[in-house]
Amino acid sequence: MSENITNADIENVNDETKSAIYSSSFVMDKELFYDFSSVSYNRTKKIILVFLCFAIFVCLEVIIVGNVGNYDIVIAYSLAISFIMSVTYFNTERTIDKNYKRNLISFGKDPEAKEELFEDKIISSAEGAKREFFYHQVTKFFETKQFILLHLQYHMYIAINKNTLNADIDEVKAFLVEKCALVKKRKFMNCANDRKISLVLLIALIVFSVAASVVNLILKTHNIQILR
Repeated sequence: MSENITNADIENVNDETKSAIYSSSFVMDKELFYDFSSVSYNRTKKIILVFLCFAIFVCLEVIIVGNVGNYDIVIAYSLAISFIMSVTYFNTERTIDKNYKRNLISFGKDPEAKEELFEDKIISSAEGAKREFFYHQVTKFFETKQFILLHLQYHMYIAINKNTLNADIDEVKAFLVEKCALVKKRKFMNCANDRKISLVLLIALIVFSVAASVVNLILKTHNIQILR
């Protein structure tokens, strides 16, 4: 009995003293938090792009067909979708602001974080509170200017700071690609500029929607006069 206890204790000590292969420690200040949150705009960017393409398709189809009754649909759709996408973009910004403030309230300061990559697991720490994850839980790879991001379910991420890594970034990426066998796209999606891209696409959508509404209004008026 005593021998079993002793062996278990030895195993626990060995686990605790085992060094991580790669590690990264940092303070999640406002600048880093907003860089980390760039990944939130990845979905926003895709949504706006889809609706921009759809708006162009609908507008061109109506202009080519030339049905007077469809002009009102284009005008209403263009303005409505521009409004909805604007709400989507600014809601993303508002959510990021709220999350940062929630962090400050929870920890009372910018939290100190540490990510440790072991052979068989990842240990994520925030102000001493540790959580253990396994590589099979990682579903996607993302990258920002400051971070390597490992996407988990329920929109959770493990953030590894590039600047404080104890190894070469490409070496760590290769290690993660090898370990995270369930990730379908075996590359890191760069979302560092997704906020800017989302804003550019939103502006393009708004400009196109206004222009399409004006053009369709002119065509509608012209066609009505011809029918008369």
